[in-house]
Amino acid sequence: MSLSREQLLAETRRVLKSSCGVDEEIAEGSRLGEDLRLDSVGMLSLAVNLENRYRIRLVDDPASPPRTVGDVLDLLERAVLASEGSS
Repeated sequence: MSLSREQLLAETRRVLKSSCGVDEEIAEGSRLGEDLRLDSVGMLSLAVNLENRYRIRLVDDPASPPRTVGDVLDLLERAVLASEGSS
């Protein structure tokens, strides 16, 4: 089940709008905190919803957390690829 970046972006947008209450336009370059106004609870909600949706575990570097939607997509792509490899 290989997913395209466009599919991952569409699902990320859905989660941001439905679970995180984001009303702004969402693009890969959108900054999570500054543009979409996600706080730590919003970030956690985004991560948990995406993990549950794809049955994966998102792993980021605590020293360099995702700052943009594109960063989240990069994490998703790596996690989905890793889960496909372990299946």
